[in-house]
Amino acid sequence: MSQAANVRSLDALKEFRAALIKFIDEAKRSVSTADSEVSHAQIWLQSTQPMHWIQQERRSNELLANAKSELFRATISQPDNPRGPTDQINLVKKRQAEIKDAHDKLLNTKRWSRKMERETNEYRGAITPLLSSLEGSLNKAVFIIDKSIQSLETYLSTSIKPNEELQDSTGTPTIARSGEEYVKEETKDEHADSGSATDKDN
Repeated sequence: MSQAANVRSLDALKEFRAALIKFIDEAKRSVSTADSEVSHAQIWLQSTQPMHWIQQERRSNELLANAKSELFRATISQPDNPRGPTDQINLVKKRQAEIKDAHDKLLNTKRWSRKMERETNEYRGAITPLLSSLEGSLNKAVFIIDKSIQSLETYLSTSIKPNEELQDSTGTPTIARSGEEYVKEETKDEHADSGSATDKDN
């Protein structure tokens, strides 16, 4: 006699399928969000920030030129001032410090941009296997589970026919027993009938 399928819970299989589909969807959205954040950081470091500090350095150079002009005019207009054009001198130093600060930050931005590019390449290399699984093997797993569920539902719909509800002597429906139990019960009844016939013959 062929063995019955050991199906313990079809609902559990369906729940696992739903959970797997949800995981694939959420993982794809998470990867997409991470890629977007990485791209934004790259644009900020490689384009936005360098342009900002270049403009700051250029502006500081213009302000330094103005400060030097003011210093020159103050020196010419106040040749006998014992203090000298102190304010104008301090302004020139301030503009020079601003130029140096903008230039240093531009260099740091470029350095971090190169580091970001290396880290991004490592990230994309590490995330590739997950993307391959999400697009390939996990989708294939969902397909296999779908086919399994369909096959099991077909099996259950056909195997339940010979085990339909039976009617007892009072007309109350009872749940059908498995095939082996039914055969054993039939054999027991036959033995009982044979015993009764023998008793009558004696």
